Amino acid sequence: MKSVAIERLEAHGEFFRRAIANFDRLETEEYAPPQLFRDDAYSWPGDWEGRTLLGWTLLAQFTGRKPAYLEEAMRMLPSRLNGKGFFGPVHPRGTVDEQQLSGNSWFLRAICEYYLWTEDDFALNVIHRMIDNLLLPAAGYYAEYPLDPGQRSYDGAAIGELFGKVGAWHLSTDIGCAFIMLDGATQAYQIAPKPELGALIDEMIDKFMEADLIGLSFQTHATLSALRGILRHYETTGDPRLLGKVIDTFGIYMQRGMTENYANYNWFGRPDWTEPCAVVDSFIVAVGLWKYTGNSAYLEAAHHIYYNGLGYGQRPNGGFGCDVCAGAHDEMLSPKEGLYEAYWCCTMRGAEGLAKAIDSSYLATGGTIAMPFYESSTAVIAVGGGELKLATETAYPYEGHVRIEVEESAVVEPVTIRLFVPSWAERSTVALRVNGERKDAEIRDGFAHLVGHFAKGMLIELSFGIGLRKEKAFGYHTAIEGYSYRHGPLLLGLDSPDSALAIGQDERMEPLGQGKYRLVSSNLTLSPVLDLIEKPLEESRQNRKQVLFREL
Repeated sequence: MKSVAIERLEAHGEFFRRAIANFDRLETEEYAPPQLFRDDAYSWPGDWEGRTLLGWTLLAQFTGRKPAYLEEAMRMLPSRLNGKGFFGPVHPRGTVDEQQLSGNSWFLRAICEYYLWTEDDFALNVIHRMIDNLLLPAAGYYAEYPLDPGQRSYDGAAIGELFGKVGAWHLSTDIGCAFIMLDGATQAYQIAPKPELGALIDEMIDKFMEADLIGLSFQTHATLSALRGILRHYETTGDPRLLGKVIDTFGIYMQRGMTENYANYNWFGRPDWTEPCAVVDSFIVAVGLWKYTGNSAYLEAAHHIYYNGLGYGQRPNGGFGCDVCAGAHDEMLSPKEGLYEAYWCCTMRGAEGLAKAIDSSYLATGGTIAMPFYESSTAVIAVGGGELKLATETAYPYEGHVRIEVEESAVVEPVTIRLFVPSWAERSTVALRVNGERKDAEIRDGFAHLVGHFAKGMLIELSFGIGLRKEKAFGYHTAIEGYSYRHGPLLLGLDSPDSALAIGQDERMEPLGQGKYRLVSSNLTLSPVLDLIEKPLEESRQNRKQVLFREL
């Protein structure tokens, strides 16, 4: 299934508001040219520039807003690249810097997306030069990438550092970051499918498949970015081996790399802090796996990741920051001290996650429209031998209600509309209506199916109950035997308790709306963790939210 053409989709709901907040942050002084371009001492060449350019390019398309600095940055770009057309030094044959490859992957992604949007000749030339002068010289060396745990450093900080050279490779404390380049290389291959590049991508994937991610304590961001690249290459080649690898590795991540609020442990086996860069990657991989397998469990995972991992990670200024690994040390979720906003990486990467959420609101193929996420929006969708213009309004995830009006219809064949129904929704509460008349809702593969000729003016409504439920803690490193409370996909927490609160099995909880519940015995309130963005900035810095509870 394919997304709706960007220019025919207009969002104005939860996804859009968060995207605009992030766009505002990316147009503050830190990111404006010439500050955008790092100096020669920067040990992640292309990383800051690439993430920022990618964020502007995607947000411009999915919000419809003209970026303030993108044109100026593109004008300055030729003078900031080295003589070979990429960022950083030109190493002699036999030397490969994994941080340079990682950073330039984000630049390559940015240029690919910019080219796909604008068809700019300069951007296409940059793509070809990066393939020829940065990627292809790494051929043969990926096969030698060091996978011996004794050759790695495990003292990494929030910003990875080069620590030594093993064979051809300058290695980083962000273990495995060389494989982030799979994300850039596979998109470049879709634009410029050179056989030599295809062979290099195969070499990269083969080596990644050899890695003991747990034993090496791979960075989860590097792992998930690599999975994004492998999944894209599956899209390009149809090789089922690639899809199988993504399924297997993402399963390892969900079991061993995910916190109680569906964020990440920054490295496998090291629950030190989260990194929204990886949370974005996990969201995109989950959506992709649902698209290619039809397994709605991946889609539900994507909902949980978006609303709780990304939701808490976004700050009131629109940026993104690192958090403690909920459950790994105590019951609390809070911003990580000293990493309140990772403005050098996560703030920019958040843009792609928010853009992807908007992009996933409607998918279509042949005679079928799927709505895997609910965003208040309008979309013109090519389907059924014609077009439908749909206007969607929703209160999800706070309320299980979606209202879709057919504003224009020019279809000539019957159309199937598929509406996501989460597994936690009681089937007895699911109701599907057309023009107010109740219809039988066939629920299959996580979706209610409605088939018909949808005429202008028709009104489709889906509703399902959302109530309070309790889930057992699941994180691999969770040290607390307890439970979390949920309102639909929303993880709930108690703001700034004096000490960890235990909740009795018979505790009465009064719904207050917007996913909030009052504990009657104490008059305390459980609220969704994604509300951090709504708090005053200084209050959000000090936020400490209890998300796991022992039973009395």
